[in-house]
Amino acid sequence: MPDNDDLKVSAKAEKVEDDKTRREQPEAEAIKQRMSAVDRKADQARTAATASAARTSSANKDSGLDAGQLATAGVSLAAGLLAGKDKKKGGFLTGLIVGLVVGALLMGLMSTTGLLGKVLGTKEGADAVLDENLLGYTAADFQDAVLGAASEHQELVVMEQPLEITTTLTKSGLGGLAIFSKVKTVTYHGTGVYTVDMKNIDKEHVKVDTAAKTVTVVIPHAALQYVNPDLDKTEFEDTEKGLLAFGDLALTTEQHNTLAKAVEDAMRQRLTQKDLYEQADEYATMKTWEIFQPLVTAVSPQFKVVMQFAD
Repeated sequence: MPDNDDLKVSAKAEKVEDDKTRREQPEAEAIKQRMSAVDRKADQARTAATASAARTSSANKDSGLDAGQLATAGVSLAAGLLAGKDKKKGGFLTGLIVGLVVGALLMGLMSTTGLLGKVLGTKEGADAVLDENLLGYTAADFQDAVLGAASEHQELVVMEQPLEITTTLTKSGLGGLAIFSKVKTVTYHGTGVYTVDMKNIDKEHVKVDTAAKTVTVVIPHAALQYVNPDLDKTEFEDTEKGLLAFGDLALTTEQHNTLAKAVEDAMRQRLTQKDLYEQADEYATMKTWEIFQPLVTAVSPQFKVVMQFAD
């Protein structure tokens, strides 16, 4: 309760509803339903891709050569070539030995580079086909999509909370006696605006997990960006006067400044309480998800967006 000469100001702010806040809860429920639907579609896309990979693996295995056949072919080829060039005694034996060495080296090389798995149609070969580059996307594709959207929504408004500020002005009169005092109640209105600052989001804030098929985007917590009093909605009640008090309650310029500061302080005190920050964070999660998920889905329908707050 700040004092300014003979003026005392008491202000208390409380949250109220308006048309916008009444729409927020149904909109939030609609977003949650869309999130569940996208998760189901991502799971279905991933299941379909896994089944397709299994069929490809099975087909490759049925049509591929096994390791023994490959080694035998290499030995026979080398032995035949050397035997054909060297008709002398021991030519075929020399070719056989060289062929064994060539076959062993060939198998070792193909196993090391992963080429053998592709030729043989083994599980490793099927997994290689599912490599992210072969699917047409890379982790950078997801990061670029997210960062591009973040740059377009640098200061994203996630919640607006209207307030009603009941303010009591008490101006004492001669000698501070009640019979000379004047009391006036003024109701102010205003709005607190919460935003998420995405200007500093970079690739370190976008984590791609190709195994879990998730893209985790780390964002700051919602913050109270500014307080906006709406003076046009101010409501004045009649002045209550002491027995010997006359005229209305008039304020000096300095007293008007004291009143304005008391109203803003009361608004900030209410707007910075835990319940409103938690509500703003909830809306921040959903609104940023709605921005990023369609872009990630466009890169790959198998991936889900996970929103996470920075510590």
